[in-house]
Amino acid sequence: AHAALKWIESYGDLDRDGLVEYKKRSPKGLTNQGWKDSWDANMHRDGSVADPPIALVEVQGYCYEAQYRMAQLLRHFGETEYADRLRGRATELAKKIEESFWMESESFYAMGLDAKKRQLQVISSNAGHLLFTRAINRERAKLVVQRFMRDDMESGWGWRTLASSERVFNPLSYHRGSVWPHDNSLVAHGMALYGFRAPVQKVFDSLFRAALTFRDYRLPELFCGVQRHEHDEPVHYPVSCSPQAWASGSFFLLLTSILGLRPSAWRKELNIVNPVLPNWLDFLHIKNLRIGESRVTLEFTRQGQRTFCNVLDVSGEKLLVNVAFRK
Repeated sequence: AHAALKWIESYGDLDRDGLVEYKKRSPKGLTNQGWKDSWDANMHRDGSVADPPIALVEVQGYCYEAQYRMAQLLRHFGETEYADRLRGRATELAKKIEESFWMESESFYAMGLDAKKRQLQVISSNAGHLLFTRAINRERAKLVVQRFMRDDMESGWGWRTLASSERVFNPLSYHRGSVWPHDNSLVAHGMALYGFRAPVQKVFDSLFRAALTFRDYRLPELFCGVQRHEHDEPVHYPVSCSPQAWASGSFFLLLTSILGLRPSAWRKELNIVNPVLPNWLDFLHIKNLRIGESRVTLEFTRQGQRTFCNVLDVSGEKLLVNVAFRK
């Protein structure tokens, strides 16, 4: 972990402007090195492909969370001086994200910055990862959530990688308008962390119903971002990997999100905040969920619009379980 933090500071920031950028170094390397790694994944609004080095907005969020969470861990182990330095870096990075990526005209964050530090001013799913990493304040988070819920981002089967209102939108492309389950789960979990429950429930339901149409009820790597209609099915992406680890893990994170599970192994506690079961599920039993050296068994039941949680058993080390219902 220390080596990773050192890499961020020493090698990730290519031009020492406080942001982490990437560029291809090997002739055989990838031009784009974010999770959207196709050659045309990062673009300007006019459709032109961005020139590297590129600073992606979500990568800055990852760096923020790495520094912030490591600072918490260091403080727990008594390394307060280093913890304070890391917390300071995280705070400065959060300010830099606001200054560099926020698009006032769109009330949203740009996808990234190109080699000339120009914003990639398209509406994309990248900005949703700032929710997952908690790199922005609640006021900004609310605006990001509202933008995700508009029809050009919401396909009916999940959120698109690129809004359908963008000039280069293509629902059949790899990263310019398709739906990626893992991407959706990260954004949804971020929304849950900020307390926005309704969109999380909606995307959970959308992806579950999408999964029912695929072989073995298995979510693929991605599918096409064609708008959903009544009695419709999602359009398959022909060469999508299935099974695929990212997609397989997405439902577990989505389930964590709607159940409000917030574990802290080093504090030896599990907080369960505003758990919700979807309308098509009345009962859920989770056995031997591991939190550090503890295991807990939980039972969730739904009665109408209310979901209840019972703690049935805790084994191993002592574990504090808090169930909270907040407005």
